[in-house]
Amino acid sequence: MPRDRDSTDDTLDPFETFLPLAYQIHQLDMKLAAQARAVLSNQDGLTLPQWRIIRVIGMQVASGSTAVRKTLGFDKSQFSKTIGSLVEQGLIEVGPHPSDKRQSELKLAPKGRAVLDQLGPILDDRNRRLMAALSSAEQNMIVSALAKLSAAAELTEFDKEDPSA
Repeated sequence: MPRDRDSTDDTLDPFETFLPLAYQIHQLDMKLAAQARAVLSNQDGLTLPQWRIIRVIGMQVASGSTAVRKTLGFDKSQFSKTIGSLVEQGLIEVGPHPSDKRQSELKLAPKGRAVLDQLGPILDDRNRRLMAALSSAEQNMIVSALAKLSAAAELTEFDKEDPSA
């Protein structure tokens, strides 16, 4: 059984450790997505995928359509539909990519910048609160652990070596 939410005991419930890691991560992802959707619910129908695109463009992590799509892990169809709705709502602008004719350059429109400026601090605070649930040692470890898990998740052949050996 999952542990009582009011418990301050840091030991894991056997049920929590019984589920495979992928299921635990999926359950956490569903909770985080629901939490983010609750924050976005006040934004005139802005969806979580739309917010994620606005955030990545606004953070200037990537501006080319392919780079933004790959950064977010969206499939081409979902990405194309989401970009179309963002353009239709006046949140982003799409133009020619300066060096690659196969993709587009994505920029925030003034309305998209206003959404980013309003929601960014709220969701940054949410991230700080999530991290505050961890000890400082856990905070230092989680980024590295997630990067290692992400790299391990890209493997498709599992019979080559035993990773615990």
